[in-house]
Amino acid sequence: MMFETNRIFYSGLKLDRTSHLRKDKKWLETTLASGRARMIPFWKKKHWISTDTSHEMNQFSFLNKGLHTIQNIEIAFLGTYNSESFFGMDFSAYEEKKANKILGTGEFVDLRMTLVLKHSYYAPLLTYARALFQWHENHRFCNRCGRPTASQEAGHIRVCTACNHTLYPRVDPAVIVLIENLSKHGEPRCLLGRHRGGMPNMYSTLAGFVEPGESLEETVKREMMEEVGLEVHNVRYIASQPWPFPSSLMVGFFAEAYSTDLILDKQEVSEALWFNPAEIHKLVSQGELILSREDSIARYLIQRWVEENLKH
Repeated sequence: MMFETNRIFYSGLKLDRTSHLRKDKKWLETTLASGRARMIPFWKKKHWISTDTSHEMNQFSFLNKGLHTIQNIEIAFLGTYNSESFFGMDFSAYEEKKANKILGTGEFVDLRMTLVLKHSYYAPLLTYARALFQWHENHRFCNRCGRPTASQEAGHIRVCTACNHTLYPRVDPAVIVLIENLSKHGEPRCLLGRHRGGMPNMYSTLAGFVEPGESLEETVKREMMEEVGLEVHNVRYIASQPWPFPSSLMVGFFAEAYSTDLILDKQEVSEALWFNPAEIHKLVSQGELILSREDSIARYLIQRWVEENLKH
């Protein structure tokens, strides 16, 4: 293996979202009061991690013992897993020290900056909570009349307190693309770009957000033409990844280029180079090429392409 892992982080959620229970106020109240609900603390884009290492689940959640009655805490029902019910608890209204004091021994950390959480089997559950609470933070006021909104249906909608307009959680779809081309000798190669402001030897795939009225395939073709001046075809969906940093859904594609002649949008891409799989493998091994961060779908796409093409 060229890298330490070849999987898509933050995906594969095993939780049953049990959306029908979001409107069952009696069940929600009874479950929270039972002391058996699992609570996942969150504070300003960070997850709480406990010093309790007796079980992986105890490192980021705890059994609720009345904390749901504390004021100014946003609570969202996430779903059920193995007969346990999971709720997110947002302590962002408190100072970090106060929140930690309430919770006990532990600290709030960035999901992407800790191996304990990033590599956890439960990481998809944590990203789910993060995405939901960030949506709440960004939609506290109505986008129609500007008045305050209130959380309803166990944290899965917000309703305007004045005009009764309902807001639903949304994600921003973005395409992320690895462009391929065969040389006249039939050698596979792919295009990697160095983004503006990036490290001198860090290269990645190309990406862009979906615009209104576009299909995903149309976005791929438009973005590749805009960023590197390439007309692409044979656009193939590979995989997708939830990316709540802050609220994206990354949709990964391979696409083939007719030409290797580049016209770069210097506002987006400082440099772009064609690599064959052996070159990528060698340069990464020697530390001369740095690819996308380990937990990104960009890294997954590059590694998958290299490993598939090194077999030939």
